[in-house]
Amino acid sequence: MGGYFGYFLVLIVGALISGAAALWVRSSYARYSQKRSTSGLTGAQVARMILDRNGLYDVRVEPVAGQLTDHYDPSAKVVRLSEGNFAKS
Repeated sequence: MGGYFGYFLVLIVGALISGAAALWVRSSYARYSQKRSTSGLTGAQVARMILDRNGLYDVRVEPVAGQLTDHYDPSAKVVRLSEGNFAKS
């Protein structure tokens, strides 16, 4: 019975740390997503510029539904930006 307590404690501590990290990421995103880019460029334009400057002309940039859903899909060679990041400057 004593061994199970240790596993349970590790599980609870891990869940608390994970939850705290998720809250921190969401609050930071909410705060900084309200600020406009000083360049006036959209996320899609910036992503395209970064890709082009590194010779990655065959990688597309597309919008994807949701928030905090930005990712790169190597099998499709696509950078997907959440709709807000894609269109907002």
